Amino acid sequence: RVRPLGPPMPSVAGTVSAKNPRAVFVLSPPRSGSTLLRVMLGGHPRLFAPPELELLSYRTLAERRQAFSGRDNFWLEGAIRAVMEARDCSAEAAAEQIEALEREGLGTRDLYRRLQGWLGERLLVDKTPSYALDPAILARAEEEFEEPFYIHLIRHPHGMIRSFEEAKLDQIFFRDREPPFSRRELAELIWLVSHGNISTFLAGVPRERWHEVRFEALTGDPE
Repeated sequence: RVRPLGPPMPSVAGTVSAKNPRAVFVLSPPRSGSTLLRVMLGGHPRLFAPPELELLSYRTLAERRQAFSGRDNFWLEGAIRAVMEARDCSAEAAAEQIEALEREGLGTRDLYRRLQGWLGERLLVDKTPSYALDPAILARAEEEFEEPFYIHLIRHPHGMIRSFEEAKLDQIFFRDREPPFSRRELAELIWLVSHGNISTFLAGVPRERWHEVRFEALTGDPE
């Protein structure tokens, strides 16, 4: 599902040179409690925490649309819900607005900026676990946002792996081919790679701009 981030595209329509305003990024593997944390953060009146935006991984909205075509199009819903809430419009109107921006060749960086403008004083929180799988995607947050803040969410590997297995997430990562790993092996690799990438990335970020949070579910297995 995660493809290598392409090179910068300065000629994309609507591209801006200044960094976007500050945002918060929740960094973790999937099944680490990020959805519960997002809901908790979203309850604060000065924060705006939509579902997975899946924006930072792509340079343009059209590229993002192409990556999430067919059975994967449910990954487009987070941005639709974000625009829907920020603009106080219907899901249909939000989807139409994003589709129009895709046709214009708008960059994902510019959609971030527009979304932040619609939020007023509220701070955008982007909770997208797939970002942690590619160091280049993590680095892009520093390149395109003004002093972003990071929450490194850590769940014990036993809980994350068990939840991954129960949710059968290997079917999302390998829809069109036989996976080269068992479901448990894939979950273990994702935990290791994600936290390795996050730790290496945050080592280069000033300490006052990131915070570590540990999650352990007492009952059930929220994402």
